[in-house]
Amino acid sequence: MGKTPAKPAKKAPAVKAARKSKPVLTQRSGEHMLTPNEERFVEEYLIDLNGTQAYMRVFQHVTNGTARVAACRLLADANIADAIAAAKAERSKTLNITSEDALQHIWGIATADARELVEHVIGCCRHCWGKDNRYQRTAAEQEREEAEYSAKAEKAIEEGKPIGAEFDTKGGIGYDKRRTPNPDCPECFGEGVGRTIFKDTRKLSKGAAALYAGVKETKDGLQVLTHNKGEALEKVAKHLGLYEKDNKQKSLLDGIDREKLKAVVERLSAKAR
Repeated sequence: MGKTPAKPAKKAPAVKAARKSKPVLTQRSGEHMLTPNEERFVEEYLIDLNGTQAYMRVFQHVTNGTARVAACRLLADANIADAIAAAKAERSKTLNITSEDALQHIWGIATADARELVEHVIGCCRHCWGKDNRYQRTAAEQEREEAEYSAKAEKAIEEGKPIGAEFDTKGGIGYDKRRTPNPDCPECFGEGVGRTIFKDTRKLSKGAAALYAGVKETKDGLQVLTHNKGEALEKVAKHLGLYEKDNKQKSLLDGIDREKLKAVVERLSAKAR
């Protein structure tokens, strides 16, 4: 008697491709709550307000492009947006600051004049205004050098040696490095001499004080450190909504009422002073 042929095994159901829908939200006390990964994303986003980097810190094995797209999707989610807004509000309340305070500080950085911190200025050279364009001293320099000459002359007399030539007044006194270069100077040809001036940080305006980030000692001397003006201006632009919400960054002024923008800028400039 022949064996009954075995029935063919049922095929396993095909694995469906992962859906791109939003993750299911857990519920607690009747309110929609974020998933653990979404909560982590919100926490990471609040560190630097960079969605792409926040996503990559939560999911460490994704590419930059994938992270950028996924972060945009998460930030567009109403529940996540509400969580971020609530966290920002709580942080502002704890720190006793408002968005106006933060914007004013950032605007100060963006519009500060770096010349309040350090300047490179051009002044006359030693020959510009000296008599016959000879080397010119300040009054104090000439007095000091005359005293040194007199001391050497007295010593020479005591030792029975010749005194030598009389003291050379050269181009006279009156040198002031702040004076404008002489366009007819045969030494610097009217270009003068440049020098760097570091300003007293105790006397800075609010904007310049916000821009100032300290001083660094290098092998070539002191270096004044500043916060990034470009990044600060970008933050102000985002705050004013000058970027398209779909992340297509068109011209900052496209579609913006020029008079309204001018009024906002003038108001912020007045507060930054």
